Amino acid sequence: MIAAIRRGSVFLVNDTVLTLPPNDGRQYHQQRHVVVMSGNLRNSDPNWPTVLVVPTSTQGKLATAYCVKLDKGVGNLPKSCWARATMPQPILKEDLRDRAGDLPLPYVDLIVNGMLNYMGLLD
Repeated sequence: MIAAIRRGSVFLVNDTVLTLPPNDGRQYHQQRHVVVMSGNLRNSDPNWPTVLVVPTSTQGKLATAYCVKLDKGVGNLPKSCWARATMPQPILKEDLRDRAGDLPLPYVDLIVNGMLNYMGLLD
């Protein structure tokens, strides 16, 4: 059974479930942390099969102005990484594996701002 899925929850997923362009030359890992960004109403609905997630990456050279730096320990992350706010994507709830923890709300808000800025909605 999947642990409670909430906006801001950090989960592990199989890395092959995600797309992180540019994919050519991308090093796939066994698993990767993602941050759930979809709303709690749909997250808790057993008849809604997907969640919207933002992948994380430890590759700082790939970080953009829209990415959010997450320090080691935030949301129980084992390493410092970047939330890739330019790469939100739907995945099946069944693809969520171990739940690491939850990001504090200010970090979730920063990711939302990064997503909205990237879409040009805060210009």
